[in-house]
Amino acid sequence: MPVHERIFSPLVFLIIFLICSCLCACLSPLGARERLEKFDTDQDTGFYYTIKKGDTLWDLSQKFYNSQWAWPGLWALNKDIKNPHWIYPGNTIRVYLKTELKKQPLEKQVLKKPVPMAVVTRFNYPAIHKTGFIREAQVPALGTVVREKDGNIMMATDDIVYIRPTGQAPFIPGHRYQIYSTSPVDQKVGLSHYKGIRHLVKADLEIIETNTRYATGKIKNTYRDVVSGDLVMDFYPRQTSLEVNAHPAPVDAVLLCSEDDNVLVNDYRIAFINKGIQDNIQPGNIYTIKRGNQTESIYDVKAGLDIAPVAAGRLIVLHTEPASATVMVLSSTQDILPGDIVN
Repeated sequence: MPVHERIFSPLVFLIIFLICSCLCACLSPLGARERLEKFDTDQDTGFYYTIKKGDTLWDLSQKFYNSQWAWPGLWALNKDIKNPHWIYPGNTIRVYLKTELKKQPLEKQVLKKPVPMAVVTRFNYPAIHKTGFIREAQVPALGTVVREKDGNIMMATDDIVYIRPTGQAPFIPGHRYQIYSTSPVDQKVGLSHYKGIRHLVKADLEIIETNTRYATGKIKNTYRDVVSGDLVMDFYPRQTSLEVNAHPAPVDAVLLCSEDDNVLVNDYRIAFINKGIQDNIQPGNIYTIKRGNQTESIYDVKAGLDIAPVAAGRLIVLHTEPASATVMVLSSTQDILPGDIVN
């Protein structure tokens, strides 16, 4: 045999072996497992479930949707699962909580007793740090925005701003703060009124330097236009990932208002209710929103009418304060208005 054949043959064999090994890995369950991309739960908003040993899409569709035959829909939500037979413990899949609102007439929803799901899901909301909240009194401001360096009336990301300290606490260069504004909340609840202070987070701020008269800061992330007179507080950390409780104990609460004072509180809008930590409200709790009829809330007491409420939507609690909670409307079948019942 020629020398070049003796040298070349093992090389060809090695190349063929490597190609076959790669193909086998790609076609095997292990290869599929390695290619499965994980959700970025620091960025994505939604409901998630971590697969446990023994789980199948067939069984999970029964747990989440009360039907094993709903597994194609669960598979469709998770495009990274290339084969529905290949799911592995530790991987995260996206799910959603199916409501009874779309499955039966509204008049029957109140009578149906919910069945708890024997499954743990989490709701991720990375934008929680830019959502507002309501407290009975205003958060003490550390400073007030005086002006933008170049005199711009509206201030946004990367603008340099000057802040007049209030003396509550010294500003720390390099530290993260938040710019906010406040407004009063006065919502009728039955025969009385709920009163509080709404805090609207407008931007993140990093302090650059300080002196005896003022502090200089750079706006890092803008959620709403910043203007002269806005306030500065320390960064308010909150939970971005919540364990979902789809069937918490009933609560007799009221939808106070939306974050941006929308007349209609539609799907995915941020709003507030008049119950919080002192009422055992927990982040991740899901509640039903109910209406008295098509045009008025059950709390609009008129002529002593006792109107049976009907389900109009669902919401999830994102954050709690002592006497209020920040919520997101997940779904609605009717117009949702401030004053509607939450239970």
